[in-house]
Amino acid sequence: MKNISIIILVYRICVVVLTLFTIVAGWSISAIESEIPFIWLSGFKYYTIQTNLMVSAWLILAIVWYKKPEALKKISGSLKGAFTLYITTTFIFFAILLQGLYHPTGFAWFSNIVLHYLTPILFIVDWLLTETKIKYKWKYLPYWTIYPLCYLLFSFIHGTFTGDYLYHFLNINYLGIAGYALSVSLLIGVGLVLGSLYIGINRIRTKS
Repeated sequence: MKNISIIILVYRICVVVLTLFTIVAGWSISAIESEIPFIWLSGFKYYTIQTNLMVSAWLILAIVWYKKPEALKKISGSLKGAFTLYITTTFIFFAILLQGLYHPTGFAWFSNIVLHYLTPILFIVDWLLTETKIKYKWKYLPYWTIYPLCYLLFSFIHGTFTGDYLYHFLNINYLGIAGYALSVSLLIGVGLVLGSLYIGINRIRTKS
C-alpha cells in the first residue's frame, strides 16, 4: 500500500511539473516574441488555461497533503469530480471543435499536446485510480455546472465589448442567435452527460 502511495505521489508530481512548465514556458515565449512583458495575463481568459490551472492547484495540494488523509478527503469527492469534469471537457471540446482549425508549430505544438491532451488524460487516469473512497451524490451535478455557466457568461460579455468571443463556437455574431443558442445548449448538454457519467461510475465503484 505504501509503495502504491509513493507511485501516485511521483505520478502527480510529474503531471503538475509538466503542466506548469508548459504554461509558464508558453507565457514566457509569448512575452519575449511580442516584447510585451505582461501579455501572458491574457491567457487567463481561456478555458484551457483555467482548467489546467485548476487541476494543477489540486495536484499541488494533493502532493503537499499526501500524508494527511483528512486533508486529502476535503479536496476529493465533489471538488475533484468537478475538476475532472472540467478538464475532460477541455479535452473533448478541443478534439471535436478546434483541432481541425488549429495547426501550431514549435513550442506551441508541444503546449497544445500537453494542455489539451496529456494533462486531461493523465488527470482522468488519476481520478480512475484514486477516486473510489468517497461516494458521489447526484446533487453534485448542478453545482458542477456553475463554473461552466459563469464562463459562458464571461465569454458573452467579453465578446460583446471586445468583439472577441474567445472561441468560434461561442461567437454569436458568426452563429446568429439560433445557432448560438444551439451551440450553448449542446455544450451544456455534453457537460451534464459527462458529469452524470462520472457520478454514475463513482457510485458503482463505491457501492459498498
